[in-house]
Amino acid sequence: MIPELINRLYETNIISKNDLTNLTPLKKDYDNKFGNFLVDKNYLTKKDLKRFSKENQDYLFGLFNEWLINHSKIPNAIIWRENPSKENPNGTPLSYRLWGQDKKRELSIKFWKTIFDILPGLNEAPQSTINLSEDGTVYSTDIKPDDAWIYYITYVAHSIRVEIDRLVHWSILRYNFNQLEYLYDSSTFFEYFKSDDVYSIIRYDKSLFSHGAVTLGDPIRIYDFIDNGKLIGMTRWGTIGRFLGWCRDELVHFKGENKPEDYKKYWQYEGYPPVERILDGTKLPDKGVEHYTAGCFGTTGLMRNVLRTINIPVLLEERCGHAMPHFVYDTTHEFYLSHGDDPYNSLYKHSTPKFIPLELIINHDKFDEWFNKNLSNETICNNVGRHALELAVEYIPNGILKIYCDDISKGKSPEEGRIYNEVFRDHISPSELKLFGFWERLKNKTESLGGCEYIQNLE
Repeated sequence: MIPELINRLYETNIISKNDLTNLTPLKKDYDNKFGNFLVDKNYLTKKDLKRFSKENQDYLFGLFNEWLINHSKIPNAIIWRENPSKENPNGTPLSYRLWGQDKKRELSIKFWKTIFDILPGLNEAPQSTINLSEDGTVYSTDIKPDDAWIYYITYVAHSIRVEIDRLVHWSILRYNFNQLEYLYDSSTFFEYFKSDDVYSIIRYDKSLFSHGAVTLGDPIRIYDFIDNGKLIGMTRWGTIGRFLGWCRDELVHFKGENKPEDYKKYWQYEGYPPVERILDGTKLPDKGVEHYTAGCFGTTGLMRNVLRTINIPVLLEERCGHAMPHFVYDTTHEFYLSHGDDPYNSLYKHSTPKFIPLELIINHDKFDEWFNKNLSNETICNNVGRHALELAVEYIPNGILKIYCDDISKGKSPEEGRIYNEVFRDHISPSELKLFGFWERLKNKTESLGGCEYIQNLE
């Protein structure tokens, strides 16, 4: 697609023959965005790009449409839902192939604007209303159909641009249909409700797609955030680890509930917190700027929305009233967190030395062992966040050291103290702690760091 575009720029006299030679695909800088590359190298101006895209819409649409047809899995997974029926009360699914020409062309225009780095001009969160449950908690953030459509096609266009412009080192062309569906089906962004004629972002619903407690924003600005923060690695696995590290270092669990007044207090928005405001940080009256998150549902939603902008699909799993991210890696590997709050768990967040973020990940077998729905509810609930505690046993972070020193100051034995009774009792048995040599290692680490007098000054 890019070589054909370059030739077209030459044919319409926008770039010279010499420019054409320099812009051959072999000489295109892999790490630069296409539009910025053209402008920064003085081949043409933003005004040139806008004029070219306006005057050549038919040609550009043909290129875009042909690319989709040649990669048939992609247009099959691009599904917009509207016009509900008895069989599909939340909207009849229409794949790209069944769209009318107007919708297809809108997507094409969005795509080429992203290629040319012409910003979409989206607000950091769409105008919305909220739908409350009977108990006064927020059931959904509701968006008007026209706004939902614009945000949806902007995300889809950006995703395809990431693939074609090689902004990451992995390819959606290798994804299976489910992975693509989790990136492109509109129900993974919001669910349509005919009664109110809105598209709803749903924190959790056991019978519908659950999006988590965040409100989507501009995918290009979100992508720029993680790109500028050097959070994109050579692999999806490494990239997930980098973002988990950012969550560990930056996110702060808000002290509120799933209620509009708390959302407005922390994010100045009555609906679910806008992704961009979480990334940029917000300020409470008596505190500095912090990257607040609305708990495990907020963090899981954040991971879904941020990683989506670099074509990594993430689902939300719910157990015992808590959310866990599910990283849909490939057909043979599925990865999870044992709790959406694991990255900034107070036992995990501060450790000397710091944990490796990817150690928080558990595989499908472990997730099934701990959270299979055939297990008792008590067992499932006790396993929420278990892996962060297992890492605490292994690494003995600062929080554990401080509690240990507090127990010592009060003359309490391991069985009597807070470490076992407040931290591990419901999750890890005394025999397991003994098997891991936890108490002896705890004592040794305390002494190696200079004793309790030093430990109390740790973060």
